[in-house]
Amino acid sequence: MKVSIAYTLKERTGKILEEVPDNFPFVYIHGYNNIIPGLEDSLNGRHLNESFSVDIPFQQGYGPYRPDLVMEVPKAELREVGELWLGMELEMFVDDDVREFQLPETADEFVDSLNLDGDDEADGIYTVKEIRKDTVIVDGNHPFAGKDLIFDVTVVAIEQPSYTELESGFPDQEEYDDYDNFENGFNETDGDNFDTNNHNRRWR
Repeated sequence: MKVSIAYTLKERTGKILEEVPDNFPFVYIHGYNNIIPGLEDSLNGRHLNESFSVDIPFQQGYGPYRPDLVMEVPKAELREVGELWLGMELEMFVDDDVREFQLPETADEFVDSLNLDGDDEADGIYTVKEIRKDTVIVDGNHPFAGKDLIFDVTVVAIEQPSYTELESGFPDQEEYDDYDNFENGFNETDGDNFDTNNHNRRWR
């Protein structure tokens, strides 16, 4: 099913990390493992307009914080990327010990490349944390890695997904063309391009 949820995401201390209102809900296709497992499991069997809270340990959320995913990269390796800024997200590939960085081109590429599985592969999405004179510090950890979380969730809509949504595992892009600053990773002006300038929510 295609599910729309509103939620408040908090640390166990009560500090709010994210809020998604019901008029701009987060939309996903249930059962495709495109959101963290603790949240998707908690949504099994829920009903329209149902509200609930779920406590998710980091093992079922964004995984442990991995110091090995923080690295210092020479700026020469990022020449093909172009402009750099703090918080920018880059996709890294390693092939035959040759490292390459580029911008994620599509939403599914972005989702597939997040370092959430805890394996030993270094490929994935890295966030620019610091820009130095000759180097850049990048971090492959999710911003919520290592955090135990609480989600206060309301189910806003439950719908039958389209054929293309079942094929891709993602909501159809054209549905969100009219959303101003809708943070699901799609460019509102071009439904085929991934908007890397939009401070995308790194959920999955």
